[in-house]
Amino acid sequence: MYRRTRPGQPRTRWRGTALPRGVLLLAALAALAAVAVLAAGCGRREAAPTGVRESRASQSEWAWLQKARTELEAERARLAANPADPQLAQSVRSLSDELNRRLATFLNADPPVQGSPLTPRQRNALRMKSDEDIQLAHDFIERGGDYQRAIDIYKEALALDPDYPRLQEELARAQARRYVPRDLFAQVQKGMDQDEVRRLLGQPNLNNVRSYPDRGVVGWFYPKDSTGAAAAVWFHKEEGKMAVYLADFDALQPPQATPSGPPRSPQSST
Repeated sequence: MYRRTRPGQPRTRWRGTALPRGVLLLAALAALAAVAVLAAGCGRREAAPTGVRESRASQSEWAWLQKARTELEAERARLAANPADPQLAQSVRSLSDELNRRLATFLNADPPVQGSPLTPRQRNALRMKSDEDIQLAHDFIERGGDYQRAIDIYKEALALDPDYPRLQEELARAQARRYVPRDLFAQVQKGMDQDEVRRLLGQPNLNNVRSYPDRGVVGWFYPKDSTGAAAAVWFHKEEGKMAVYLADFDALQPPQATPSGPPRSPQSST
């Protein structure tokens, strides 16, 4: 079994319930898979009255989950305003790990009954889990440019929570941004810095960034379609910052796995 890691980290195996520090683990997905198996095996069980079913979940635990979610949202907002604060980043990771672990346990302790609608609390807990899935997918896109991983997360979440409009919207948005269209790429201008290109085209996948220190050149490659074709934005140092000197929509053709090398920049040609 595999756990999801934070953007930029390899996927690793895990056993038991120990959570490594600094790693965002989405345990809810695995737990809900177990819920589905349990529900299938108990298909003949009669549904208990709503009030009885909901009383089985710990009132104090549900209160903790709601409070932790509110605190986590506030911490994430603070981190967005102060992204270079390592202590705050660690606090967000720790609280997120704890919330997801206890949310998985909470959902698995009160599984749905086959053929019976979810209780309000089950629905709210599932939506909380879906919102955490969305946050994780955003992290993969914003920090690592990994649209495919984000799309996979959205699809898995929709399999468990198919009626959640926000999940459907986020999936459609990620699918639309996965490949760069020609008209959007055409807006890249010579002299743009990396932040400007990032705002226009999005964060490039970390695996699609090529650096050539000997020439002082960096290339960002953006997939155009599923064939492997990619557009490239080339940067070189200009007035103390990395700036665009060339944008090539047809930089990488499908049969070519990696570019042979960067085009010569104006500075290196002299």
